[in-house]
Amino acid sequence: EAAMLLPLKCPFQLEDFKRHPHICPMSSTDPTGCSADGGGGGGDVAAFKEGEVQFHVIGDLLMDILATGMPRIPNWEEDTEAQSVQCQPGGSAFNTAVHLASLLGCSPSSRSSYSTSSAACSVTFHGCVGEDDFAESLRRRLEAAGVRPCLARCPGLATGSCIVLSGGIPGHGGRAFVTCAGASAQLATEHLEELRASLRRVPHRAHFHFGGFYGYSDSLRRALPAYLQTLRAEAEAAGVLLTVSVDSNAAEASQLEGLGELLELLDLFKGNVAEARLLSGCSSADEALSAIVRRGRGRCAAVATSGAEGARFCPGVAGLQGSVPACPVDILDCTGAGDACCAGLLAAWVALSFELSLALRVGCAAGAANCRNIGGCAVPVTMGAVRALLQDGGDVALLGLLPPLPP
Repeated sequence: EAAMLLPLKCPFQLEDFKRHPHICPMSSTDPTGCSADGGGGGGDVAAFKEGEVQFHVIGDLLMDILATGMPRIPNWEEDTEAQSVQCQPGGSAFNTAVHLASLLGCSPSSRSSYSTSSAACSVTFHGCVGEDDFAESLRRRLEAAGVRPCLARCPGLATGSCIVLSGGIPGHGGRAFVTCAGASAQLATEHLEELRASLRRVPHRAHFHFGGFYGYSDSLRRALPAYLQTLRAEAEAAGVLLTVSVDSNAAEASQLEGLGELLELLDLFKGNVAEARLLSGCSSADEALSAIVRRGRGRCAAVATSGAEGARFCPGVAGLQGSVPACPVDILDCTGAGDACCAGLLAAWVALSFELSLALRVGCAAGAANCRNIGGCAVPVTMGAVRALLQDGGDVALLGLLPPLPP
């Protein structure tokens, strides 16, 4: 049992950092959040603080039409009552970015309640939208959450949308989806040049998170291995400590195609147990995680969540596996729980350099906290909410490791 709580630490070690007195131009005028050359548009100039971590989240953003409180998912030709129907911003990667900014204290609403203190952090989101009202709503939501939007507009295409049916399994939630990916599915490496530009500005650390892999186009999946190799080479040349993660969010094997070829270029795979089994071809969760780590040549740690059963992890070393319990909550809506879990995991593992088991406990608490609200990120999870759930569970040791809330 003791050995199970000694996983690999995050590769970021402060004593290894080099000084890079760079500055980052940020655009306050470009409606996409990025200039055509990916350089930020030459707007306001903000000096970075030593120890800063720049997070970049890449992936899907959709407008969710969310029907909640349903007693069951209807069959064809049937009708079912819902307690509410709402229109909210969403998408797996989008949700993760919004929750991550809140947990890191980047958003205006969270700055007064929490700051990582050990590192000044920023979050940038990269994705594709159409030229419609949904695109503007998503951009405004990112800015309000303290996330820098870097959105490419795709003429002639609608911004992605998703009908979410929630609540079909009493006591557990349950969901079904109808998705029109629209512009979101057009994401390509040419839309991600800002990632490369950021490596020339980052003073110490950067983390690139590829979320919503299920929605990536075939061409992007084929291009990503070479693109990640280029990013890693350029980060090394610039003296930037770069880590990379993926959250698969897949419902079937075809949505995982191409992910296996990326594992040796990743530092962290995050999915659920079903996704880990599909990706590895193994029947048990532990075997699946071990297989993913082996395919990643020991470099890629692996995490698999399992709802109310918590999560399992396997760091990038042989023989060390473990599990983390879920935080019990009364579920209002489980939409976005995995995305919030991912945000908590990244905030603790990357920004706070927690060991993987401890970071995953923060992630599970963040995922549980989001189940108390309707929607994927309508109410961003705060570190205060995470601390409250950990305190309810008697996790005193972990509470002592988190930066204290201001008085």
